[in-house]
Amino acid sequence: MNASAIVAGIDCGSAACKGVLMQDGAIVAKAVKPTGWNPRETAEELLREMLLQCGPAAGPEGIPGGITVIATGYGRVAIPFAARAVTEITCHSRGAEYLLPGVRTVIDIGGQDSKAISLHNGKVLAFQMNDKCAAGTGRFLEMSAARMGVTLRELDGLLESGESCRLSSMCAVFADSEIVSLLAAGKSRQEVAGGVIDAVASRAAALAARVEVGLPLLLTGGLADLEGLRKALAVQLGCQVKTSPLSRFAGAIGAALS
Repeated sequence: MNASAIVAGIDCGSAACKGVLMQDGAIVAKAVKPTGWNPRETAEELLREMLLQCGPAAGPEGIPGGITVIATGYGRVAIPFAARAVTEITCHSRGAEYLLPGVRTVIDIGGQDSKAISLHNGKVLAFQMNDKCAAGTGRFLEMSAARMGVTLRELDGLLESGESCRLSSMCAVFADSEIVSLLAAGKSRQEVAGGVIDAVASRAAALAARVEVGLPLLLTGGLADLEGLRKALAVQLGCQVKTSPLSRFAGAIGAALS
């Protein structure tokens, strides 16, 4: 592979670090790792893993000179070998347009924040972010799943029953206590899981409503492959919500295209 034609996009989020290698507009390698406590080391490991997928390897200080690295995400400033850092809104918008040409709305639910972006012809018209409260984020879902003794994948399976109970609190701290109370009162895990997903979908839908939802709409982020969340969000918004097998890499793809 001609390394001079490769661009690496790294989206270093609060929970996971995602990366893609792109050559001539095509994705030739991708990888994801938990961010951990050291974003720089994680980004280096991520880049080495992707390079190994393509053949050549690189040590911590041995990034091939022909590769341009573009960083985004909350940890982008901690990646010193990046040629430049680009904002998350810009990268998620470009990545979404790559995954779904003509996309009008992007909802990204990340580990510690969520975003709603309105687009037209690939240009950002407006955006809203929830980065002050854990409710409505991946962290909230992880906490809730752990409280029920299941993984996120298993939580998605619980939603297949279609059962649901209502969570009255949208504060992540109080909701955790409410989940304990609901389970103690005899509510099933299926009902509580449905209530948790409905609460997250409701928060995401409210965020999207503030940027005027247009179609098609793409769900991105690490939770995009939870079918139960996609369905709940579609109900809340009253429209089709699309995803992609590469939805969690939208930010990294957008970085590589920047």
